[in-house]
Amino acid sequence: MRICLSLFLTLAPAYGFVVTQNGRVRPAALFATSLESLSVPELKDMVKEQYSGSIMGKMRQDRVLKKLTMKQDLIDFLDSKGVKGPESATTSLAEVVSEETDLKSFDKVQEIFPNSLSNADLATFITSTLSAKGYDDGKTLVATSLCCDEVNRPLESDLREIYDTNFNMGGLAGFPFGGATSFGAMAAHIPDGGSCLVVYGPHVGVDSTGAVGTVERRGRANGGSCCGSAVAASGYVGSVFKGDAEKAALPEDALDAQQYFVGSMLMPYAERLDAAEEKMKELPYALYDAQTELMGRIVEKSGGAVADGTTAVLGGIQINTPPGYSDYFLPLSFKLHDNEGKEVEDIMWA
Repeated sequence: MRICLSLFLTLAPAYGFVVTQNGRVRPAALFATSLESLSVPELKDMVKEQYSGSIMGKMRQDRVLKKLTMKQDLIDFLDSKGVKGPESATTSLAEVVSEETDLKSFDKVQEIFPNSLSNADLATFITSTLSAKGYDDGKTLVATSLCCDEVNRPLESDLREIYDTNFNMGGLAGFPFGGATSFGAMAAHIPDGGSCLVVYGPHVGVDSTGAVGTVERRGRANGGSCCGSAVAASGYVGSVFKGDAEKAALPEDALDAQQYFVGSMLMPYAERLDAAEEKMKELPYALYDAQTELMGRIVEKSGGAVADGTTAVLGGIQINTPPGYSDYFLPLSFKLHDNEGKEVEDIMWA
């Protein structure tokens, strides 16, 4: 199959076709003239060729085309990508293969955390749900409260592809340690006439063997705890519950204050964790419940800072996978709040 593809790509130019940067075959006549002489629909077709056929690629393409409404805007965009004629539009077989960057699915996640969504599917779920509620991507500010572990950044990157940027409220284990002050500051940054989306939750690793609470990491021969802060807090809570350790004193400085509060807020779930058959699987659910309580108080206290829009709050569990695979997110709640911080609608299944 790959040999046939290689032969076809080699012969395509001789039969009046070129291969675009994402591997699509297009009539050479489309590229054999200056951009200025093309119609708006033809220019839009060329813009579409700059994106892959994945869900995220389609979303990026749609977002760009919404902004490029004038012919000159389309020309300027293509020029910025170096697309000027047949030479810049063609590519080799190696380049076609290198464009296939979509991450692989990781089936073990669905076995352990049913109903979890890949990051790409989560993005589709979010945008379709909020679009039905009148949200405008260009006027929406997303605020994340995810653990500071580097394995959690891909989800934020995917959200930025939709909403341009993100405000970060999160700290260790995903707790919104920015608190009411950070929410108020975020609300002051919402575009005029817009609304905000808050995405929060703890994270947990699932390694290549299906083990929960650990994951392989880039450049390391051996994986490690994931989430390390959560695992440490679970050990502390278990020791206190069994009487093997005393409760830690309230810290007097900020040196390790976040970890103290992770343990403190997990403490009410000590008995539940002790009784769990699979503690590492139960741990992120307990952390989610603790974070939901805190996030609810934050939105109630500072929701009034949102000028004239609404606040959509999506909570769940972020699931990290080995390198080369898509990460996942298990949505557990999705609620809409008015600009007084009051919950007005459950949109989880809207």
